[in-house]
Amino acid sequence: MRRSELLERVRSILLPALANLGYDLVEVALVVSHGRRTLRVFIDRENGVNLDDCARASKAMSPALDEEGFFQGRYFLEVSSPGAERKLRTRQDFEHFVGRLALVRLREGCNGRNEIKGKIESFQDDVLELRPEGDAVIAIPFETISSANLCL
Repeated sequence: MRRSELLERVRSILLPALANLGYDLVEVALVVSHGRRTLRVFIDRENGVNLDDCARASKAMSPALDEEGFFQGRYFLEVSSPGAERKLRTRQDFEHFVGRLALVRLREGCNGRNEIKGKIESFQDDVLELRPEGDAVIAIPFETISSANLCL
C-alpha cells in the first residue's frame, strides 16, 4: 500500500474515534527516522486541546489502529495540538479562522510579493480576502496559495 493510501485509510479509521470524543482530526503524518516509525496525529477542538486531551485521544486511537494491523512491528503514536501558528490547508481552515492573522505564501507573486501577512477577512467562492496591516484587502485565489499558517 502506498503511503498516501495508508494515511487516507488511517484517517478514515481515526475520524470516528476522535469525533466520538469531540475532537477534529487536523493532520496525520508518518515519519520514519533512524528505523523508527512514528505516526503523528494532530487534533483540535473549538477551545483547543491540552495534554490530557492528547492522552485521551491516544487511548481511543491505539486500539482502532492495532485492530487494523497497518503497521508490521513496532511504531510510535504521537498525538498533539497543531499549535498556535498552525498550518492552514483546507478551504474549511480558511473559513474557520476568519478574523485571525495569517501568513500566506503564493505560488506566483501578487503585487510583487510572494508572502503576504494579514487578517483573514473572508473566504468565499475559493477566494481568500486578506487585509495586510495598513493596506487594502487583497483577493487571493485558493489555487495560488502554496502554504499558509496562522500568526500570533
